[in-house]
Amino acid sequence: MNTIAERIYDFLKGFPPFNMLSREQLFAISKAVEVIYVEKDQTVFSINQSIESHFYVVKDGAIGLYSEANTLVDKCDEGDIFGLRALIRTGTYILDAKAIEESVLY
Repeated sequence: MNTIAERIYDFLKGFPPFNMLSREQLFAISKAVEVIYVEKDQTVFSINQSIESHFYVVKDGAIGLYSEANTLVDKCDEGDIFGLRALIRTGTYILDAKAIEESVLY
């Protein structure tokens, strides 16, 4: 087995909706995951940026979701999912996503 995929699997299995998948399904997802390191204050995506084809899961750290007025709308930390518009819509993001602290994302 791939050690990185095993670590991702071990992390994701503790959080919904991943904890409802079979071992085989979750391991297949874990092997396809990209690990992203984000510095504090680094932008993950911006308002009006074209929606990407994936969503994000916070492994470590915290990501803030901000309105156009730069108001914190939501804080995502360990196990939280954000950027889900990629699964249900096309177009652009409606919030900015920025690292509140150094973070690791899947």
